Amino acid sequence: MVMYEIWWIRYFRSRRTLADFYSSFLGVPVAGATLPVIVVFLLGIYGKVVWMFLAGTILGIGHIGIHLQHRKEMLCVNVTRQ
Repeated sequence: MVMYEIWWIRYFRSRRTLADFYSSFLGVPVAGATLPVIVVFLLGIYGKVVWMFLAGTILGIGHIGIHLQHRKEMLCVNVTRQ
């Protein structure tokens, strides 16, 4: 969770472009989407709460997937503009 908060601080100190929003942090791709999903997933494991573990898995598939898709589209648009 601390990494997620640091990612937000870094984002708000940047120029706040889409490239900044979909950036990686300490090797974690699309950290704004990945880090909170990891937290939910690990809380499910730590608390031995099966429904939370499953919710984290479903959240991860959708949330990280859509952010990766947006990042890919953003990169394609930037390449075609150049």
